[in-house]
Amino acid sequence: MRLNRAIVVDMAAQIADAEGIDAVTLTRIATDAGVKQPALYRHVTGIEELWTLLSLRAREQLVIALEDAIAGTTRELSIIAAAHAWRLFVQQHPGLYSATDRVPSVGDCDIEQSLARVVSALSESLSGYRLTPTQRGHCARSLRSALHGFCVLEKDNGHPEPYAIEKSLKQLLELFCRGIEVLEKK
Repeated sequence: MRLNRAIVVDMAAQIADAEGIDAVTLTRIATDAGVKQPALYRHVTGIEELWTLLSLRAREQLVIALEDAIAGTTRELSIIAAAHAWRLFVQQHPGLYSATDRVPSVGDCDIEQSLARVVSALSESLSGYRLTPTQRGHCARSLRSALHGFCVLEKDNGHPEPYAIEKSLKQLLELFCRGIEVLEKK
């Protein structure tokens, strides 16, 4: 197999989604690719860089899912669409999504920009509300925190009552939307 950086990241993403982020090692990728581990260093400097590349890919794909979901929607429907797109992305790519927690959100320009794109997409989902730019930014970051937390808890079996998860998500979104409506009146 002829390797390049994109193929190494593809392989890592497939392993992560199939077996979890902890299964992603340079040794595993080298074995699967039929090469010796040092051959991977032509494409990545180490596991930390690979986690960074996976995190960037996860956020890039998440932004696409969010933008597609909210297109043509407004207000509450836009927030609900964004939430369901986020949740579906995490369900379909649990290992890849886990990479977003493997690297710090600050200190790396590319990671910071990828995170800003996620927040920007969420901010766009709030465009139907009469919010100041500052309020909209805070709301987008709050929505990101809520969706990330909810989806990670679901992915990692952290909800104590998994049978009520649909109702819990619906209530979370209702609370969020009603809170934004209160902000509109201020």
